[in-house]
Amino acid sequence: MLKLTISVLAVALAASSCSTTLNTKKMNTDTTGLSVKIQSTNAIAVKNPSGKIRLYAVSAQIADVPATMILEKSFTADQIPFDLKLDLPKNHLKLIQPKVSDAEPIKYYVTLDWDSNGDGEKGKGDIAIDFNKKFPTVILGQENEIFVAESK
Repeated sequence: MLKLTISVLAVALAASSCSTTLNTKKMNTDTTGLSVKIQSTNAIAVKNPSGKIRLYAVSAQIADVPATMILEKSFTADQIPFDLKLDLPKNHLKLIQPKVSDAEPIKYYVTLDWDSNGDGEKGKGDIAIDFNKKFPTVILGQENEIFVAESK
């Protein structure tokens, strides 16, 4: 009986700590903007300054579903680091598929589409997100860092 009580308490404590984290993330979805700093640990040459950043969203409680693109913004940058400010569409939560409830925590992340070396093709030699350094998850209402590297 004691083991059962301890097990129930352990599960309750774990669930309550997870719930607090998720609710905190949910509270940030009311903001209208997002700030992203693109940076690199190594110097990278930029020949073509034109690129695109995309913001995606998905319920943090569902696995194995595609995320919804919330916005796409073109940018120009001739050096790294640089800052981007993204304005969220009004009622962006209604765009997310599958639909999310008002109480559901949302996971946001960004992608880059940038032919930075100007060869007309995306791939080797272009600037891309450095997934080895950090996954490009972002939190609304906070300063976010996205690390990039030259793709090999």
